Amino acid sequence: MEDELKKNKKNKSIVNKKISRRDAIKSIGYLAMGTMGVLASPALIRSAHAASPIKVGVISPLSGAWTVYGKAHIAGFELAVDEINAKGGVLGRQMEIVVGDSKTEPRIVVEQANRLIRNEKVDFLAGTFSSAERNAAGPVVKALDKVLLYPTFYEGQEKEYYPGVCNKNIFMFGPEPTQQVWPHMEYMMNKFGKKFFMIGSDYAWPRVTNMVTKIKLEELGGSVVGEVYIPFGTPQYESVLRDIRKAKPDIIFHSLTGSDTVNFRQQFAAAGMKEDFVIWTVDDEEVVTTGLGPKVSGNDYVSFDYFMSIKHPNNDKFLNNFKKKFGQDALMNTVGVAMYNAAHMAALAIEKAGKLDTESLRENLKGISFNDAPQGPVTMRKDDNQIILPSYLMQVNPSWTNVGNMFNEIQSFQKVVPLAARCSLPL
Repeated sequence: MEDELKKNKKNKSIVNKKISRRDAIKSIGYLAMGTMGVLASPALIRSAHAASPIKVGVISPLSGAWTVYGKAHIAGFELAVDEINAKGGVLGRQMEIVVGDSKTEPRIVVEQANRLIRNEKVDFLAGTFSSAERNAAGPVVKALDKVLLYPTFYEGQEKEYYPGVCNKNIFMFGPEPTQQVWPHMEYMMNKFGKKFFMIGSDYAWPRVTNMVTKIKLEELGGSVVGEVYIPFGTPQYESVLRDIRKAKPDIIFHSLTGSDTVNFRQQFAAAGMKEDFVIWTVDDEEVVTTGLGPKVSGNDYVSFDYFMSIKHPNNDKFLNNFKKKFGQDALMNTVGVAMYNAAHMAALAIEKAGKLDTESLRENLKGISFNDAPQGPVTMRKDDNQIILPSYLMQVNPSWTNVGNMFNEIQSFQKVVPLAARCSLPL
């Protein structure tokens, strides 16, 4: 209705004509009568409502330090929206993506979240990448009462980081440590030993991930023989490599991110340390491993909920559609798949509610399942907005040539239920 009024205002035959005060009053009266007629017609209201899109604000790292992750991050959501719209949309409405570039900076996330909600009038948000970005968005979605679908593997929910976590408006579609790490610790410790050296980037995700990992490590009789957190953009690692040699760990537990992963791993390999130590990384998915190359990444261990090479009928269908849209050489990863699942699960929740507002979306996401998820069926847990999903432990093939032969599966679990969030539950 407002669009029609705007069109009338822009009509040249009206704008260019001199209108007297009496004519103007009459015109306003006619418009008011017309408006009353529209308001009195439920069929017209339904038609206008059905035509308006469901607007989703997607915040992705399209520039900055984590640009390497940005393509898969947004591609997963775009593919899901294409699939949803091709089937008629949601409640007869098409989904529309409004993009915000985080530029890999939390302060930009705050700006983009406010812009998307206040100016673009999106119905809900999806994305942000790092825990720092999510924590920056938390106060915004709390204050403006909008749902955020968060896709990235992360440290778990600790109430001290509220409202970045333990927030009823934030739903977690990626694994946390008791899903990504705990299921595989017994295997790794039995095979290689119980002494861990922990190296991670200096922010919330590595620090809390290591804190949670140490709980299971202690339970299994292990110990930490070294722990270091690296500032972003550190170029040289000679002192860290010396510390590792001195500590003589059985396993190097790695949670560096971005360019720091590349710098450390290249120097680690160049120092001839791959023959002496085992690396278990919780960061190196397909995109990062491709950047490292087989010489640097070969024989390392990686754990996630999704890999492009997993054998599952859902994954075959997903990758076929993904490559048709983005090309045969396009890379997908755990975060892109989480974005894909998030879009489909939001659509299912809206259909279930029969309407779209924050409260109904929030309540109907709780407990919803998506059986067509690429990694296998997933379910959003009711109490703490944490997804239940599979977990895979892979070893990097030292002679890999592409993502199809990059990883060898060591073990997997199809339904890993995480510890309850350390929040006031239910959210």
